[in-house]
Amino acid sequence: MDPNNRSLSWRLVHSFSLKLVLLALVLLSVPILLYWQFARAEREQLALIRGAVAQTNHVLAAMLRGHFEKFASAPPDEMREALAAAAVGDTRIKILVRLKDSDSFLYVAAVPSVSRQYLDAERAELVRTGLFQRLGPSCDGSANLDLRFVNPAGRQEILAAMTPVHVKGNCWIVITSANAASLSRTPIGLPFWRAPTIFMPGIIYLVAAALVLWLFFHMWRNVRRFREAARHIRLRDGAPVSFRRSNTIPELRGVAEDFDSLVDSLTGSQRRMKEAAEENSHALKTPLAVIAQSVEPVKRALPPGEAGARRGIELIERAVARLDAMISAQRDLDQVDADLIYPARQPMDLSRFLRDMLPACQAALEVQGKRLVILLDSRVMAFANEDVMEPVIENLLENAAGFTPPGGTIEIELRAESDTACLRVRDHGPGAALDILPHIFERSASFRDAGESTLPDADFAGGHQGLGLWIVRRNVEGLGGRVTARNLDPAGFEITVLLPGAA
Repeated sequence: MDPNNRSLSWRLVHSFSLKLVLLALVLLSVPILLYWQFARAEREQLALIRGAVAQTNHVLAAMLRGHFEKFASAPPDEMREALAAAAVGDTRIKILVRLKDSDSFLYVAAVPSVSRQYLDAERAELVRTGLFQRLGPSCDGSANLDLRFVNPAGRQEILAAMTPVHVKGNCWIVITSANAASLSRTPIGLPFWRAPTIFMPGIIYLVAAALVLWLFFHMWRNVRRFREAARHIRLRDGAPVSFRRSNTIPELRGVAEDFDSLVDSLTGSQRRMKEAAEENSHALKTPLAVIAQSVEPVKRALPPGEAGARRGIELIERAVARLDAMISAQRDLDQVDADLIYPARQPMDLSRFLRDMLPACQAALEVQGKRLVILLDSRVMAFANEDVMEPVIENLLENAAGFTPPGGTIEIELRAESDTACLRVRDHGPGAALDILPHIFERSASFRDAGESTLPDADFAGGHQGLGLWIVRRNVEGLGGRVTARNLDPAGFEITVLLPGAA
């Protein structure tokens, strides 16, 4: 099946670009999914830590309540010893009290033990953060906290929970805090992607994603270079190009060399076809020359009264001349066939080419009593070849002239349409029957009767054997263009040639 006629689903399944887009979407979606998962895990982790710390804080407050009640009569070290026994891991415990006749809180004890200056500095920082304002006058501000502050030692702490305890009109506060780095392996509040456990895998992922995208970009770029090389080779529109020089992927070197070998084989076949056409022409013309030379002495030796013999000699000479013309024509056709296998194409100014060629055609048509109207845009450029385009123009005009009566008009028009050079040849003859129209470009397909032709007999006999429009289509398609035909309303016929434009 022609790849251009594949179904949409087949093209999507086998599309390189679609796979690249899907891969890019996957690579982009993985970080988003991971972010969502890690963010949810971080929230759950924080909730668990805060819940555990809050429970620990409440338990500590309940354990120390008895010590608060007898604080005034107990030995000074009893509270400190109780705190030391209740401390868990790296948790810091601070006990503050606001006496019933006071508006400020005082430090009573802390674990681990610190100096008085340290406690005063820490108290000032807590006042600045607004912690004590949360308690209010009633001292009922029990809550889980997420308050970060830098202690006097320069380390960041998180006040995780505080529990007020009312004893004999005094407000005792049990505050638990911890070093921010000790609550979890990932520092609390730090974006998860900056955590050591995520940062290095993230870097590895990004490097891997970049390598994959680089790989696909490199392959896509190499395919584009192959396509450009193929286009230049097909059009033969510049300096020699090879797939091997265009290739940048070592693993594709063998493929590129095979492509270059195919091109070399194609050019070799073209050269051998031309050589064979010349050799065949020479081989066939040599005996014709011998025949022509041999007839001459026989012709001179004939007596004047031998009319029948002389008539036979004239027929031989006419047959030899006709065979010589046919051999030359076949040689030219074979050489054009060879040229069209791999035609040399270059930017060609069709406007200038037609301005140089059409005056001679115009004069030939005037001799037949027909008029040629020329409508040419200036600087219409196309990738073409003058040797291939010349028989195209000749056959198009000859076909139009064959259906144009004396005094009639033939029009040739050249326009630049988008990136295409558009050539149209119109006549005002009878047109083509609808059942004939699809077949007019077939080889040896001639649908005109001798009575239909308006050309002189000699021209018709030698020029209309069903090859003219076939040559037109063959040459145009060999140049990468296409040719179409249609009937005009109310009468007439138009052939349109479309060629790739050249900037």
